Amino acid sequence: MAHSPRDDHPRGGSWRAQPVVWLGIAVLAATIAACVWLIVVSAGDDDAAIRTDRRIFGVPTQQPSPAPPR
Repeated sequence: MAHSPRDDHPRGGSWRAQPVVWLGIAVLAATIAACVWLIVVSAGDDDAAIRTDRRIFGVPTQQPSPAPPR
């Protein structure tokens, strides 16, 4: 009977022994840190007012006026 490398390891095939899992955890942590950093940096900038008509790209910028009562 042939032994696989996993049988020789004391933890068997534990997920903690897989490098791709640690790479995935590192990428996830870096992505979350980048999102938080982007939110923090963008919170310090004020939005500039845009001079427009009542529509931007065909989307109304204000609520339509209410219909007159009948």
